[in-house]
Amino acid sequence: MVKIDVFIVWGSPASGKTTYVKKHMENGDMVIDLDLIKQSIRMREKTGADDNLLSVALSIREHIYDLTSKRDVNCNNVWVVSCLPRKEERDKLEYRLKATELIHIQATQQQCNDRALGDNERKDKAVQLELIEKWFKLYHYE
Repeated sequence: MVKIDVFIVWGSPASGKTTYVKKHMENGDMVIDLDLIKQSIRMREKTGADDNLLSVALSIREHIYDLTSKRDVNCNNVWVVSCLPRKEERDKLEYRLKATELIHIQATQQQCNDRALGDNERKDKAVQLELIEKWFKLYHYE
């Protein structure tokens, strides 16, 4: 099996997960992010509310997860960007991908709301605030 480090970067929407990955990734690394997969197959903004292709995006992500779990990808590092508010979801993905590290991007609900409201890529602000609120209701650290 090829040595590939897998980092799962998790936290609330608008907590700074993507910013963290952009800062720490290296040239040639792979990023698995459902929002970016949806963006690539729709050619629309990253956080659009239109989810008619969600099932396709989830299938693509599942395939990439399978390749990653087998280390059948040509890169040094894989960065998984995901919300994962429930510990059991994080544990399951960590085990499946044989992750090197889980990285929690901590931010308060107010910080996430402020970031979402100030982010021009996030078009539907009401939906973004709902997603953030839902994440904090579901969040379980341990």
